[in-house]
Amino acid sequence: ATCLAGSSSSTASCGAKRWRLLGLLMSITSDELNFLVYRYLHESGFRHSAFTFGCESLVNKSNINGAKIAPGELVNLVQRGIMYTELERSVADDGTDCEAAPYSLTASARESKQQQQKQAQRAAQQQQQQQQ
Repeated sequence: ATCLAGSSSSTASCGAKRWRLLGLLMSITSDELNFLVYRYLHESGFRHSAFTFGCESLVNKSNINGAKIAPGELVNLVQRGIMYTELERSVADDGTDCEAAPYSLTASARESKQQQQKQAQRAAQQQQQQQQ
């Protein structure tokens, strides 16, 4: 399979490389995030909070053209981030499907860490079984 810049690699390895590359390409500056938070507060009717946050974060001094940013963009990015997290949790490093509990904002960090450890143990066991 052709993977990133024409190099040849297995499908699973190729997928892992793509995810790492996407992680490097996807970034947001603090000015951009501040603008998105400011815009969210304003769009949601929190005018006083938006004003205060805008003053403290100096949003008005940033070089961001608000006309180029769609309304609701912060919520859109958070939703896509949750979908990405779900996808990442549901696919093992070798590209196979994993059983993963649905994402929950209310699950504690400890519970999430325990779930990740269980998934890693299952994946290691599956790899050992495949090697035998």
